[in-house]
Order: sequence, then structure tokens, then C-alpha cells
Amino acid sequence: MVISEEVLNYKIIRQPYRITMAKWDFTVTQKRILTKIISLLQKEISLVAKGMPIGQLEIFSNVDDSIKLTFSLNDIVKNSNNYTHVKKALQELRSFDVQIVLPATKSKTSKQPEEETILTGLIERAVLTKHSRLVTIVIHKATAQELVKATNGLTQFAEEIMYLTDNSYTQKLYEMISHWKDKEVFSISPDDFRERLSLVDKYPQIKDLIRRVIRPAETELKEIADVFFVFNTSSTGRKITKFNFVIKHKKTLHEDELNQIRLREDNIHLLKAHLGFRPEHIQAVAEILSRNDLIGVLRNKIIELYTFIQEANQTPKTAIKKVPEYVIQSLKNQFAD
Repeated sequence: MVISEEVLNYKIIRQPYRITMAKWDFTVTQKRILTKIISLLQKEISLVAKGMPIGQLEIFSNVDDSIKLTFSLNDIVKNSNNYTHVKKALQELRSFDVQIVLPATKSKTSKQPEEETILTGLIERAVLTKHSRLVTIVIHKATAQELVKATNGLTQFAEEIMYLTDNSYTQKLYEMISHWKDKEVFSISPDDFRERLSLVDKYPQIKDLIRRVIRPAETELKEIADVFFVFNTSSTGRKITKFNFVIKHKKTLHEDELNQIRLREDNIHLLKAHLGFRPEHIQAVAEILSRNDLIGVLRNKIIELYTFIQEANQTPKTAIKKVPEYVIQSLKNQFAD
């Protein structure tokens, strides 16, 4: 697998686990907007994670009940044709209900502490400037505070993945496996999976759920993401009881790939330096030398052949005159299919 430097150098952001696992049925563009909001709140999320009280954050120090965040439209959409999609998504997020219950506090008009409930949209207002392609959103301060709380830990993931994919399930599954990427396998029951992805009333047949939701995300993440998964299931009798996501890291794959290249080059060097191989000899066993499953075994075999030939050449009677040809035939006899 060839892995681009772009993939290996994606910008990693941190998001509260509460947001990662929130049961919000976002469209792709809505999720991109939320991701950009989280990205713009990275400083605050990091400070809260380190123990700073939310009320002491500079962004919340003004007397206004709202905060403003500005970003470029180009950050979240691929071309100008998506302007209307962003506009629609922002309109929908304004009506996306968020209910926040604040801790009970003392009131001037009541002897008993009063609990305050705020009902708002995820965003209060959005201003789009079409030609400069800037978006300014206004969020209620209480909503923003909910978005930076790190009580249950943080999920680290590559921000760009949310903008590269056009599949909302790919977005959600990427977030999910990113949170569990330190585990080899993340397992979840089909019912819990449906619940987390807001799929309770969709794809009643598990085979359709796998085919329409999981497999496309599996294929796409393998192409574009720093972390991806290999999917399988566990069953009790004929009933599928677990969805298993075997988590893979491209950075690790990249390092393994480089190590294999180095070992392969070492094998070629041994053949050239000690067994008289020229380019045509290397070409004769190129298929064997290129096999990843033989790299370690080949090294041992080359050393074994070198030792044998050195001993054989001690006397004229047993000397091997055409060393490269002898080695080629030995390698083919043992390793050729």
C-alpha cells in the first residue's frame, strides 16, 4: 500500500468524547460545520482538559451571552457549487434543538436556588459573505461551553477526513474508531451500533446494514484516512451478536513498509557483494526477492548458501564455478511457486 505524506501529516484535533458519541443525525455538511467549530475551539478544549475551569476561559470572559467564530467556506467544501449546501446546513443547525440545564444557583427573586434551562439551536446566527467565502457563526455561550467539556475524555482524529468524505456514515465510523484506536478491536452489538448511528429505523436486515453502511465506510477510510478498520462479525448460532472493527493505523503500516524495503535491499546487497550477482541475476529472482512473506527467510537462506559455497570452494574438487547461477537455481528450487 502506497501511503501519501499528506495522509501521514493530517492535522489532528481533539474532540470531547461526549460529542463523538452524541446521537445526532447530522448530514455530511452539518457534521463538517460542527467539526470546524470544534477545530476553532481547540485552545479551549486543551485548557479544560488540563484542568482550567470553563468559566476562566478568555473566550467566555465577555458579558455577552454569545461567542463568534469565523472560518473560510473553502475549509469545509470542495468547490463553489456547495455554497447552497452550506447555507442550508446552517439554516438547519439553527433549528437543531439543544437543551442545556445549568446548575442551580441562588436567585435575587427566590430564596431557593433555581435551576436554569436554556433552549437554543446549535448555532444562533450565521453570516455568509459569498464572494470572500467567509462564514461567521454565533453560538450561545452555554452551547459553546458544552462543546469544550472534556469530562469523559477526548477523541483525537484527523480533521481533514470530515471534509474529504461525502458519506455521513464514514464520518461517524471514523470518529468512533479514532476514539478506540489504541485498541486492536472495537466490538459493539448490532443494536448498540444502530443506536449510536441513528439507524434504529433503517436497514432492518443486518446484511443490508453491513452492505450499505459499514462496507462503504470500510473501503473509503482505507483510502483516505490515517486510521481505518477491517470489519468482521461474531455469531451465536446463526445470529450475529457482535460487529467487530479491527483497527489499523497507516502510520504503522508505513513504518512496516519502510522496514520491508530496507530488508529487501539488504538481501540484494548480500547477493551482489558476496555471491557475485549482477543486474541480470537479480532480475532472474526478482519475483522471489519481492515477496514480503519471504524477506526474513531469504536472508537466512542467502547466508546459508554463502557459507556452503565458501566451504565448497576450499578444494578444487567441490568448488562451485558459476556461483550466481547456482544460487539462482537454489532459490528457485525452494521458493518458486
